[in-house]
Amino acid sequence: MQDLTTSRQKLNAIDARMKELYLERMQIIKEVTAYKKANGIATYDPKRESEMKERLSEGISDELKAYYLEFLETVLKTSKDFQDA
Repeated sequence: MQDLTTSRQKLNAIDARMKELYLERMQIIKEVTAYKKANGIATYDPKRESEMKERLSEGISDELKAYYLEFLETVLKTSKDFQDA
């Protein structure tokens, strides 16, 4: 195994990328929400959410799948909360 410092540096780099992706995602959520509200479309689409979970969890090992789905649920809840704010 790599030394702890190297592993932490890699995690820090991943966390920084995740932050940037999160901010980009939330900006797009803002745009989608504005469009939906302007056009009388419900912001929550359970069918799309279900399809998204299925698509994104493909290829994830059984060992990690439940944890990934929990992570994804948190992201989706945050997005829904932001849309309703």
